This record gives sequence, C-alpha cells and structure tokens, in this order.
Amino acid sequence: MKITTPSEPKEVKTWMQKLKNTTFSDPTIDWDSYVVWAGNQLPKYLWGQWKDELKPLGFTWQKFLKLLRLRTDNMLLWYRGIIPWPRLVNTIIELIEGPLGKELAKIEPTTSH
Repeated sequence: MKITTPSEPKEVKTWMQKLKNTTFSDPTIDWDSYVVWAGNQLPKYLWGQWKDELKPLGFTWQKFLKLLRLRTDNMLLWYRGIIPWPRLVNTIIELIEGPLGKELAKIEPTTSH
C-alpha cells in the first residue's frame, strides 16, 4: 500500500492560528507546541486520510499518535509557515514506513487483568 500526500488542511492551520491569537496571546510564553496538538486537529485529519492504509499495517489511533508525537518539530515548522505541507507529510510517511514505524505497528497492546 502506498501512503499518499493528502491535500493541505488549511482550515486546520487557520483554526490553530486563531486559537493561538485568541486564547494564547501572551508573547512571553511559546504556546506553539500546545497549539499544534490542541484538540488533535492535525492528527485527526491525517488519521482520517490514512487509516485505511495504516490499519492493515497494524496501526491503531493510539499507535499513530505515539508515532506522530515524534514529528511535533515538523508540525511546528509547518504551522509557522517554515516548511511546506508536502515536506511535513513526507517526514511523517518516512517515520511510518521506517524501522520505528514498523516496530511500533507490530507491537500488540497489552490488556490489564
């Protein structure tokens, strides 16, 4: 299966910018890391686009979030307009398809008894 680049979620980026400007406007605090994860808006968008490809590989929503947190730096760069959407997506796809993504996907969740 090939994971493709979905269209850029401009509405998510706009939502993030509005959230920061209206709720987290204190210039003495860097809220950007919180803003890119607020409401899981970007992860929800990507999971919605890719879940049909990722589930057969062994990914769950929780595993996807665990892996995606390792790309918070690139999510910030995209949010700030420093890197373009295709570059962000490529870094995430490389992580999914790389050794760490393959290892995480095959780990079975444990259940408490």
